[in-house]
Amino acid sequence: MKTCKPRNTFIDGLISRMTLEQKIGAVLTLAFTGITPTQNVYDYITKYHCGGLRLTPVAKAGASMQYIDPKTGTTATKTGGHSKAPVCTAADYKATLDKLRKIAKARPLGLPLHFSFDQEGSIGSNMYFANTFPYPMGIRATNDPKIAYLVANAIAEQSRAIGVHWIHSPDVDINSDPRNPEIGVRAYSDKAEEVAQYAIEACKGFKDGRLIATAKHFPGRGASIVDAHYEVPTIDVDRETLFAREILPYKELIDRDLLPAIMIAHSIFPALDPDNVATVSKPIITGILREELGFDGVITTDSMTMGGISKRYGVANACAMALEAGADLVLMKAQDHLVEDTIAAIRSFIEEGRITMEEMDKKIYRILNLKYEYGLFHDYAQDDTDPEAVIRSSKLTQLAKDVAKRSTIIARNEDNMLPLQSDERVLIIEQRNNFYNTPKWHSGILYENCLNYSSNVTYLEVDFNWSEEDLAAIKAALSSYDKIVITNYYDRSSLCNKDTLIQLLAETDAKIVVITTNPYEEISIPHNARNVVVIFGNTPNTAEALAGVLYGKINAEGIWPVEYHA
Repeated sequence: MKTCKPRNTFIDGLISRMTLEQKIGAVLTLAFTGITPTQNVYDYITKYHCGGLRLTPVAKAGASMQYIDPKTGTTATKTGGHSKAPVCTAADYKATLDKLRKIAKARPLGLPLHFSFDQEGSIGSNMYFANTFPYPMGIRATNDPKIAYLVANAIAEQSRAIGVHWIHSPDVDINSDPRNPEIGVRAYSDKAEEVAQYAIEACKGFKDGRLIATAKHFPGRGASIVDAHYEVPTIDVDRETLFAREILPYKELIDRDLLPAIMIAHSIFPALDPDNVATVSKPIITGILREELGFDGVITTDSMTMGGISKRYGVANACAMALEAGADLVLMKAQDHLVEDTIAAIRSFIEEGRITMEEMDKKIYRILNLKYEYGLFHDYAQDDTDPEAVIRSSKLTQLAKDVAKRSTIIARNEDNMLPLQSDERVLIIEQRNNFYNTPKWHSGILYENCLNYSSNVTYLEVDFNWSEEDLAAIKAALSSYDKIVITNYYDRSSLCNKDTLIQLLAETDAKIVVITTNPYEEISIPHNARNVVVIFGNTPNTAEALAGVLYGKINAEGIWPVEYHA
């Protein structure tokens, strides 16, 4: 049960001394991409007084970045970079964050920065140098809610060692539509009660690990067939269903006082507000989340450069509108003129009375008090912590291996192809890893792990999305091997090769095992695939577990995590 907390007079005293510029900065989470701060990042801290930075160490600062819909080719503009930054270690990154913290600490009033990030699992992991885990649906596939606690607590332990205090998890969407291109395995399940059960354990793990959790995407974005990165989803679900299904996990978490922050969805919910995206909807943010559900924590927006919001309202205007509707923090990841435009728009809303100073002070109190409660004013720089030692600890590395094994599912084995035999000639056709390229996480890791069980394994590397040349090479190789293993990993920005694979399977009698990271036929499992393994994320640990499963040396312990079944 929630308890009434006494007023923090220290935070009140800080707010009373803040200038308007400092107050506007305090409600902004801006972007730090790459591993080396550029001048704009220093300006965010010292000139614009930003409250926090959203971290993306794998992307290269200064490069052009756009959300590109893989189906239509339409884009939403954003700067910051999909070009890859140099590979760094956890210790390297910690040193950079410590430097930025000290710069922030030297600001007037010494207001601390927060660093926020995504670590949802698999390729949705910003901290690629830490132990990574499967996506939440893979956690559910272990059939053990305690695993959700252990994984969240492990993420918290590693993050704090690096110097990061705020995570944009858990995802508590209910993936009720199998066609959903964006949520899918980022959700625990398609059943609200199970999502709530696993999210409760995850939030306990984050809380015990002193990592600020952020449930998303309120009110819920699972019942959609549109990706909000490119356009606005309309969640056409009646109010009763929304409260019984989508909003159920939020209510459970709020009632248990486990939720310090919530992220709003870039979606329209006609039953709640037919006119506006939830991000800028006062009836949803203030009326439902604050007043009906009684949430008194920090409300943050999702990235305001996503196509679903930016094309409809304009980035800077939407940021100000979100604050007007009741949000506390704006997540603005562009790294160009849009930063100054956003600050100007917020100032204009304040001057026009659309956002009162009393409202601004309430927002800032919630933000700063949360930072105070999680130690950002005190044990903020853990200079004596060795993140490498934490990450390499046997406890965390073994947990990552165990979860990978316990989440792997042999979904179909209709031809009794599995396990593979060491004397069989096996071809591993593996998609190129476009996301990470480190000594431990790179293209070909499944093949490399299969070599531990057989020397009769050959590797064919193809693009993530097969080219005509790739398809020709695949067809030419099929008849030369006893069995074929083909990965069909899914990523929302690149989709997968399902339709081409369906045709290939129809045209050949080769013995093929399909490996996928998504359990839905609508998304990635070919309907005519007779032999399928689901791994819920392409990581070094899932590759290691998968190779053992393919050769019968490791048991696939995962259970089907959703009511829907391919």
